Amino acid sequence: MSEGVQAFHLEQRARGVSPHTARAQVGDLQKLLDHALRAHWKTWEVSPRTLRGFALELGDRGLDPASQARVLSTVRGFFKWMWETRRIAKDPASGLRNPKQPKRLPAFLTEGESQALLDLPPAVDFPSARLACLLELLYASGLRVSELVGLDLQDLLADQRTLRVMGKGRKERLVPYHVQAATVLEAYLRFRSAFLGAKSLPTSPALFLNQRGGRLTPTSVRALLRSALEAAAVRSRVSPHALRHSFATHLLNRGMDLRAIQELLGHASLSTTQRYTHLGLEELARTYEKAHPRAKS
Repeated sequence: MSEGVQAFHLEQRARGVSPHTARAQVGDLQKLLDHALRAHWKTWEVSPRTLRGFALELGDRGLDPASQARVLSTVRGFFKWMWETRRIAKDPASGLRNPKQPKRLPAFLTEGESQALLDLPPAVDFPSARLACLLELLYASGLRVSELVGLDLQDLLADQRTLRVMGKGRKERLVPYHVQAATVLEAYLRFRSAFLGAKSLPTSPALFLNQRGGRLTPTSVRALLRSALEAAAVRSRVSPHALRHSFATHLLNRGMDLRAIQELLGHASLSTTQRYTHLGLEELARTYEKAHPRAKS
Protein backbone atom coordinates (compact mmCIF):
# COMPACT_ATOMS: atom_id res chain seq x y z
CA MET A 1 0.00 0.00 0.00
CA SER A 2 2.91 2.31 0.64
CA GLU A 3 3.81 2.10 -3.07
CA GLY A 4 0.65 4.00 -3.95
CA VAL A 5 1.51 6.73 -1.45
CA GLN A 6 5.06 7.01 -2.81
CA ALA A 7 3.79 7.21 -6.39
CA PHE A 8 1.41 10.00 -5.36
CA HIS A 9 4.23 11.98 -3.74
CA LEU A 10 6.39 11.61 -6.88
CA GLU A 11 3.51 12.85 -9.02
CA GLN A 12 2.95 15.82 -6.73
CA ARG A 13 6.62 16.81 -6.90
CA ALA A 14 6.50 16.51 -10.68
CA ARG A 15 3.56 18.90 -10.67
CA GLY A 16 5.69 21.42 -8.80
CA VAL A 17 3.89 21.64 -5.45
CA SER A 18 5.74 23.77 -2.92
CA PRO A 19 8.17 22.08 -0.47
CA HIS A 20 5.89 23.13 2.41
CA THR A 21 2.85 21.47 0.79
CA ALA A 22 4.87 18.37 -0.05
CA ARG A 23 6.03 17.99 3.57
CA ALA A 24 2.49 18.42 4.85
CA GLN A 25 1.18 15.79 2.41
CA VAL A 26 3.85 13.31 3.53
CA GLY A 27 2.78 13.69 7.15
CA ASP A 28 -0.94 13.56 6.32
CA LEU A 29 -0.70 10.36 4.27
CA GLN A 30 1.57 8.75 6.84
CA LYS A 31 -1.32 9.14 9.30
CA LEU A 32 -3.61 7.43 6.79
CA LEU A 33 -1.12 4.64 6.13
CA ASP A 34 -0.57 4.03 9.87
CA HIS A 35 -4.33 3.78 10.38
CA ALA A 36 -4.69 1.43 7.42
CA LEU A 37 -2.06 -0.93 8.86
CA ARG A 38 -3.64 -0.87 12.34
CA ALA A 39 -7.08 -1.55 10.84
CA HIS A 40 -5.67 -4.34 8.64
CA TRP A 41 -6.69 -2.85 5.31
CA LYS A 42 -5.58 -5.16 2.53
CA THR A 43 -5.77 -2.61 -0.30
CA TRP A 44 -6.88 0.96 -0.94
CA GLU A 45 -10.20 -0.43 -2.20
CA VAL A 46 -12.14 0.59 0.92
CA SER A 47 -15.68 1.77 1.46
CA PRO A 48 -16.65 5.36 2.35
CA ARG A 49 -17.79 4.07 5.74
CA THR A 50 -14.38 2.52 6.40
CA LEU A 51 -12.69 5.77 5.45
CA ARG A 52 -14.94 7.71 7.82
CA GLY A 53 -13.47 5.58 10.60
CA PHE A 54 -10.11 7.20 9.85
CA ALA A 55 -11.70 10.66 9.94
CA LEU A 56 -13.23 9.92 13.35
CA GLU A 57 -9.88 8.69 14.65
CA LEU A 58 -8.29 12.05 13.82
CA GLY A 59 -10.70 13.73 16.23
CA ASP A 60 -10.19 11.05 18.87
CA ARG A 61 -6.42 11.66 18.68
CA GLY A 62 -6.97 15.30 19.63
CA LEU A 63 -6.26 17.02 16.33
CA ASP A 64 -7.96 20.41 16.14
CA PRO A 65 -10.59 20.90 13.40
CA ALA A 66 -8.24 22.90 11.17
CA SER A 67 -5.60 20.15 11.27
CA GLN A 68 -8.23 17.49 10.62
CA ALA A 69 -9.47 19.46 7.61
CA ARG A 70 -5.96 19.68 6.17
CA VAL A 71 -5.37 15.93 6.55
CA LEU A 72 -8.73 15.09 4.99
CA SER A 73 -8.05 17.44 2.09
CA THR A 74 -4.84 15.55 1.35
CA VAL A 75 -6.67 12.22 1.68
CA ARG A 76 -9.35 13.35 -0.78
CA GLY A 77 -6.66 14.39 -3.23
CA PHE A 78 -4.85 11.07 -2.82
CA PHE A 79 -7.92 8.90 -3.44
CA LYS A 80 -9.05 11.05 -6.36
CA TRP A 81 -5.62 10.59 -7.93
CA MET A 82 -5.74 6.84 -7.23
CA TRP A 83 -9.11 6.66 -8.99
CA GLU A 84 -8.09 8.86 -11.93
CA THR A 85 -4.97 6.74 -12.51
CA ARG A 86 -7.15 3.58 -12.32
CA ARG A 87 -5.42 2.19 -9.29
CA ILE A 88 -8.83 1.80 -7.61
CA ALA A 89 -12.26 1.23 -9.15
CA LYS A 90 -14.14 3.82 -7.05
CA ASP A 91 -13.24 6.94 -5.09
CA PRO A 92 -14.34 6.35 -1.46
CA ALA A 93 -13.27 9.85 -0.36
CA SER A 94 -15.45 11.92 -2.69
CA GLY A 95 -18.07 12.39 0.03
CA LEU A 96 -15.64 12.79 2.92
CA ARG A 97 -16.50 15.99 4.79
CA ASN A 98 -14.39 18.21 6.98
CA PRO A 99 -15.31 18.71 10.65
CA LYS A 100 -17.18 21.87 11.49
CA GLN A 101 -14.76 24.72 12.03
CA PRO A 102 -15.18 27.04 15.03
CA LYS A 103 -15.82 30.66 14.14
CA ARG A 104 -12.81 32.71 15.12
CA LEU A 105 -12.97 36.47 15.22
CA PRO A 106 -9.90 38.17 13.77
CA ALA A 107 -7.57 39.89 16.21
CA PHE A 108 -7.45 43.67 16.07
CA LEU A 109 -5.89 46.62 17.87
CA THR A 110 -7.76 49.25 19.81
CA GLU A 111 -7.55 52.80 18.50
CA GLY A 112 -5.09 53.61 21.29
CA GLU A 113 -2.86 50.66 20.43
CA SER A 114 -2.94 51.61 16.75
CA GLN A 115 -1.93 55.15 17.65
CA ALA A 116 0.95 53.87 19.80
CA LEU A 117 2.17 51.71 16.93
CA LEU A 118 2.08 54.59 14.44
CA ASP A 119 3.54 57.20 16.79
CA LEU A 120 7.11 56.73 15.55
CA PRO A 121 10.02 59.20 15.77
CA PRO A 122 10.60 61.24 12.59
CA ALA A 123 12.28 59.19 9.86
CA VAL A 124 16.03 59.77 9.57
CA ASP A 125 16.96 57.27 6.84
CA PHE A 126 15.53 54.93 4.23
CA PRO A 127 14.71 51.99 6.59
CA SER A 128 12.93 54.16 9.17
CA ALA A 129 10.98 56.03 6.47
CA ARG A 130 10.00 52.74 4.84
CA LEU A 131 8.77 51.23 8.12
CA ALA A 132 6.71 54.33 8.91
CA CYS A 133 5.17 54.23 5.44
CA LEU A 134 4.39 50.51 5.62
CA LEU A 135 2.61 50.92 8.94
CA GLU A 136 0.75 54.07 7.97
CA LEU A 137 -0.51 52.73 4.65
CA LEU A 138 -1.60 49.39 6.10
CA TYR A 139 -3.70 51.11 8.73
CA ALA A 140 -4.87 53.90 6.38
CA SER A 141 -5.98 51.59 3.58
CA GLY A 142 -6.60 48.15 5.10
CA LEU A 143 -4.47 46.41 2.47
CA ARG A 144 -3.27 42.84 2.73
CA VAL A 145 0.52 42.63 3.09
CA SER A 146 0.73 40.91 -0.31
CA GLU A 147 -1.25 43.76 -1.88
CA LEU A 148 0.99 46.36 -0.27
CA VAL A 149 4.24 44.89 -1.60
CA GLY A 150 2.61 44.46 -5.01
CA LEU A 151 2.15 48.22 -5.40
CA ASP A 152 4.12 49.99 -8.11
CA LEU A 153 4.88 53.69 -8.30
CA GLN A 154 2.31 54.01 -11.07
CA ASP A 155 -0.35 52.72 -8.65
CA LEU A 156 -0.05 55.89 -6.57
CA LEU A 157 -2.70 58.38 -7.64
CA ALA A 158 -1.26 61.08 -5.41
CA ASP A 159 -3.47 63.90 -6.65
CA GLN A 160 -6.51 61.87 -5.56
CA ARG A 161 -4.82 60.31 -2.47
CA THR A 162 -5.78 56.91 -3.85
CA LEU A 163 -4.05 53.56 -4.37
CA ARG A 164 -4.77 51.26 -7.31
CA VAL A 165 -4.68 47.79 -5.76
CA MET A 166 -4.62 44.38 -7.39
CA GLY A 167 -6.41 42.06 -4.98
CA LYS A 168 -7.33 38.40 -4.86
CA GLY A 169 -8.50 36.91 -8.13
CA ARG A 170 -6.69 39.69 -10.01
CA LYS A 171 -9.51 42.07 -9.13
CA GLU A 172 -8.52 45.72 -9.19
CA ARG A 173 -9.91 48.27 -6.77
CA LEU A 174 -9.21 51.86 -5.76
CA VAL A 175 -8.54 52.58 -2.08
CA PRO A 176 -8.21 56.09 -0.61
CA TYR A 177 -5.73 57.10 2.08
CA HIS A 178 -5.78 60.06 4.45
CA VAL A 179 -3.65 63.22 4.67
CA GLN A 180 -1.32 61.87 7.38
CA ALA A 181 -0.57 58.82 5.25
CA ALA A 182 0.10 61.08 2.28
CA THR A 183 2.66 63.04 4.32
CA VAL A 184 4.46 59.87 5.44
CA LEU A 185 4.35 58.51 1.89
CA GLU A 186 5.91 61.68 0.45
CA ALA A 187 8.73 61.48 3.02
CA TYR A 188 9.37 57.85 2.13
CA LEU A 189 9.54 58.62 -1.59
CA ARG A 190 12.23 61.24 -0.93
CA PHE A 191 14.31 58.78 1.10
CA ARG A 192 13.67 56.10 -1.55
CA SER A 193 15.03 58.31 -4.31
CA ALA A 194 18.09 59.29 -2.24
CA PHE A 195 18.70 55.63 -1.34
CA LEU A 196 18.73 54.51 -4.99
CA GLY A 197 21.06 57.37 -5.89
CA ALA A 198 23.50 56.74 -3.05
CA LYS A 199 23.69 53.03 -3.82
CA SER A 200 23.84 53.58 -7.61
CA LEU A 201 20.96 51.15 -7.99
CA PRO A 202 18.76 51.00 -11.09
CA THR A 203 15.24 52.37 -10.89
CA SER A 204 12.52 49.92 -9.95
CA PRO A 205 8.77 50.08 -10.58
CA ALA A 206 8.10 48.69 -7.06
CA LEU A 207 6.98 51.15 -4.43
CA PHE A 208 8.59 49.34 -1.50
CA LEU A 209 12.20 48.25 -1.97
CA ASN A 210 14.61 46.03 -0.08
CA GLN A 211 18.22 46.91 0.66
CA ARG A 212 19.30 45.61 -2.76
CA GLY A 213 16.81 47.75 -4.64
CA GLY A 214 14.43 44.90 -5.43
CA ARG A 215 10.79 44.55 -4.45
CA LEU A 216 10.19 43.97 -0.75
CA THR A 217 8.65 40.54 -0.07
CA PRO A 218 5.62 39.79 2.14
CA THR A 219 7.87 37.73 4.45
CA SER A 220 10.21 40.69 4.98
CA VAL A 221 7.29 43.04 5.63
CA ARG A 222 5.79 40.70 8.22
CA ALA A 223 9.13 40.48 10.01
CA LEU A 224 9.46 44.29 10.05
CA LEU A 225 5.93 44.72 11.35
CA ARG A 226 6.32 42.12 14.08
CA SER A 227 9.38 43.96 15.32
CA ALA A 228 7.43 47.22 15.28
CA LEU A 229 4.55 45.64 17.21
CA GLU A 230 6.98 44.39 19.86
CA ALA A 231 8.79 47.73 20.06
CA ALA A 232 5.49 49.53 20.58
CA ALA A 233 4.64 47.09 23.40
CA VAL A 234 1.42 46.19 21.63
CA ARG A 235 -0.24 43.00 22.85
CA SER A 236 1.64 39.81 22.02
CA ARG A 237 0.38 37.31 19.46
CA VAL A 238 -1.06 40.00 17.23
CA SER A 239 -0.04 39.52 13.61
CA PRO A 240 0.62 42.27 11.05
CA HIS A 241 -2.71 41.31 9.48
CA ALA A 242 -4.31 42.79 12.62
CA LEU A 243 -3.81 46.25 11.10
CA ARG A 244 -6.22 45.31 8.33
CA HIS A 245 -8.73 44.05 10.87
CA SER A 246 -8.22 47.18 12.97
CA PHE A 247 -8.85 49.38 9.94
CA ALA A 248 -12.19 47.68 9.29
CA THR A 249 -13.26 47.54 12.93
CA HIS A 250 -12.52 51.18 13.67
CA LEU A 251 -14.37 52.35 10.55
CA LEU A 252 -17.38 50.24 11.52
CA ASN A 253 -17.32 51.52 15.10
CA ARG A 254 -17.34 55.08 13.77
CA GLY A 255 -20.40 54.45 11.64
CA MET A 256 -19.17 53.56 8.15
CA ASP A 257 -21.55 51.49 6.04
CA LEU A 258 -20.67 47.79 5.92
CA ARG A 259 -20.85 47.63 2.13
CA ALA A 260 -18.40 50.53 1.86
CA ILE A 261 -15.99 48.62 4.10
CA GLN A 262 -16.48 45.55 1.88
CA GLU A 263 -15.39 47.59 -1.14
CA LEU A 264 -12.33 48.96 0.66
CA LEU A 265 -11.21 45.51 1.83
CA GLY A 266 -11.83 43.88 -1.54
CA HIS A 267 -14.07 41.15 -0.11
CA ALA A 268 -16.04 39.27 -2.76
CA SER A 269 -18.79 38.44 -0.27
CA LEU A 270 -20.48 40.68 2.27
CA SER A 271 -20.64 37.72 4.66
CA THR A 272 -16.84 37.89 4.99
CA THR A 273 -17.02 41.54 5.98
CA GLN A 274 -19.85 40.88 8.44
CA ARG A 275 -17.31 39.32 10.83
CA TYR A 276 -16.44 42.88 11.79
CA THR A 277 -19.93 43.54 13.13
CA HIS A 278 -19.08 41.10 15.93
CA LEU A 279 -15.86 42.96 16.63
CA GLY A 280 -17.77 46.22 16.85
CA LEU A 281 -20.21 44.73 19.34
CA GLU A 282 -17.34 43.38 21.46
CA GLU A 283 -15.80 46.84 21.63
CA LEU A 284 -19.20 48.28 22.57
CA ALA A 285 -19.59 45.69 25.34
CA ARG A 286 -16.16 46.46 26.78
CA THR A 287 -16.91 50.18 26.79
CA TYR A 288 -20.23 49.53 28.51
CA GLU A 289 -18.58 47.39 31.19
CA LYS A 290 -16.08 50.14 31.96
CA ALA A 291 -18.59 53.00 31.99
CA HIS A 292 -21.80 51.71 33.56
CA PRO A 293 -21.99 52.41 37.33
CA ARG A 294 -23.54 49.04 38.06
CA ALA A 295 -21.39 46.93 35.73
CA LYS A 296 -18.92 46.02 38.48
CA SER A 297 -21.46 45.43 41.21
